[in-house]
Amino acid sequence: MATKKQKTDKIGIAKFWGWQSRAVSLGSMTVIYGYLMIYCTNTLMLSPELVGTLLLVSKLFDGVTDLFAGYLIDNTHTRFGKARPYEFAIIGVWLCTWLLFSCPAQWSYAVKAVWVFIIYSFVNSILATLLNTNQTTYIVRAFPNMSQIMKVNSYGGIVVTLGCAIVSMSFPTLMGTMATSGAGWSRLVGIYALPLALIGILRFVLVKETVPVDADSEGKIKAKEVVAVLKNNKFIYIVAAMSILYNITLGMNASSYYFTYIVGDISKYMLIASLSMPMLLVMFVFPVMMKKIPISRIVMLGCVCGAAGYLLNFAAGSNIVLLMIAGALYGLGGLPIAYISGMLILDCAEYNALKGMARAEGTMTAFSSFGSKLGQGIGSALLGVLLGAAAFDGNLAADAQAESALIMIRSLYSIIPAIMFMLIFITLYFYKLDKVLPKLRAEKAAEGNS
Repeated sequence: MATKKQKTDKIGIAKFWGWQSRAVSLGSMTVIYGYLMIYCTNTLMLSPELVGTLLLVSKLFDGVTDLFAGYLIDNTHTRFGKARPYEFAIIGVWLCTWLLFSCPAQWSYAVKAVWVFIIYSFVNSILATLLNTNQTTYIVRAFPNMSQIMKVNSYGGIVVTLGCAIVSMSFPTLMGTMATSGAGWSRLVGIYALPLALIGILRFVLVKETVPVDADSEGKIKAKEVVAVLKNNKFIYIVAAMSILYNITLGMNASSYYFTYIVGDISKYMLIASLSMPMLLVMFVFPVMMKKIPISRIVMLGCVCGAAGYLLNFAAGSNIVLLMIAGALYGLGGLPIAYISGMLILDCAEYNALKGMARAEGTMTAFSSFGSKLGQGIGSALLGVLLGAAAFDGNLAADAQAESALIMIRSLYSIIPAIMFMLIFITLYFYKLDKVLPKLRAEKAAEGNS
């Protein structure tokens, strides 16, 4: 019996690494997009308020396409499966990312602003949306049981963290020497774009949809069924709220400004990024924790860690040792949200099915993804608007910046993210699905036996 269980829990090496490949690729894109604001303000010479507004408007549009993508994937039926065909979007993601960071600096102010808005919107509203939305639908059809899915999300997180850490450490180091002009930025991003596009497409090549799901026999999901699940599943709103708050923190991403203007050396951010390496060990603990502690509570524990780390940032100033301790704390705090909170969406889809509604994994994922995109947009807008309000000037060196600008940069890297983590903790306090699902499963089993 034990041997049979071990066999069903085993994931092939090619399949395991294939699944992580696209996550590494898309995660690396997120790392690089964290430098978009400073590229726009310091190279393209666009005002931070304008850039923040453009990114926010783009994310609002993104929310509409998220819901459409969820409906599209729920109603896709091809010989490659429901979700797998959309993996080709990763090629477009990297081509457009390179184009975004290749905007000629000599273009007019208005043309540069339009260029940034259009390409950023296309990447996030269309391409990345399809990749984010297909995740849940794909995983339940690629892996036959929850044990394998837990391993893919937890142990796989080690691979993703390691891959993204390489980009996080190398990018600011190369940025310090290469990103001194528009052409330098183009070459820098080009170094990453081609290999990461090839890595990203490996998921399509190596991971097939082989697991039958009951929802697949239901045919197309009607619009009224989508409305029904959004109306009757209150838990997905809590998951979306968590996504919004966490991604506000990611969207602000004031690290490039902090290490440029407070620490005085952007290349030193590599030391903070390198902390993700020892954190890989924590990922081995998640499968054990998830057997004993509800995922929502694990995320809440992470929030306490994250808030403490960001508050320490404010006291640290330019002290690298304190910044590294703070980085370890908030990095640790973000791991559960980044790598295992997606299983909350699976729970929401199961809740739908147990309540007699369509599973609608695509719609559930799209709704959470909408929260992520909205949060990123709000975060980017806050970064731009608050820097502008504090009199930040991308043409000035650190010693010439207004004191209000330096204080604002410190706050964006500390106090505001800490508040976001505290709000996530409060939000998840009301997530009770981990108590509701066992009862619904028992009722369903009893109906089947009667």
